[in-house]
Amino acid sequence: YSLFSLSGCPRATFAGKKGKLSGDEILNTKFKTSDVLENDEEIKQLNKEISELNESNSEMEAAMVKLQSQISTMEKNLKNIEEENKIIEEQNEALFLELSGLSQALIQSLANIRLPHMEPISEQNFDAYVNTLTDMYTNQDCYQNPENKDLLESIKQAVKGIQV
Repeated sequence: YSLFSLSGCPRATFAGKKGKLSGDEILNTKFKTSDVLENDEEIKQLNKEISELNESNSEMEAAMVKLQSQISTMEKNLKNIEEENKIIEEQNEALFLELSGLSQALIQSLANIRLPHMEPISEQNFDAYVNTLTDMYTNQDCYQNPENKDLLESIKQAVKGIQV
């Protein structure tokens, strides 16, 4: 045996045996062609699913932005409505105070004038008294006799000084 020949070297023989693999072993340790094709199809399918998810996420984000915009608009509208309601409440309160003042002035002015078949005007019968007055003035032709004319004139004079 030559010193330069590997066949005589025990280490080389062992390394050679160790390095030699059968065809089945090579197929088992390396990817088979079918495995590569399957993996390629799986990757394509995964990429497709990722693309679909991204598209779905984009649509959801757009919907969320639109929804947030709608919520913001609704909140602004609600705030405006609340402010308008506050103004209306203040106006109603002012009108109620004015009406209260007018009703007190009317009660004082008409305290001594008795309508037929009615008690003198008071807070308790105020509405009925005003309804009767309204009816008398709306249907003045029914109150043409001298007694009723005098009553209507007395009422006119009594309420003349009330500022509306």
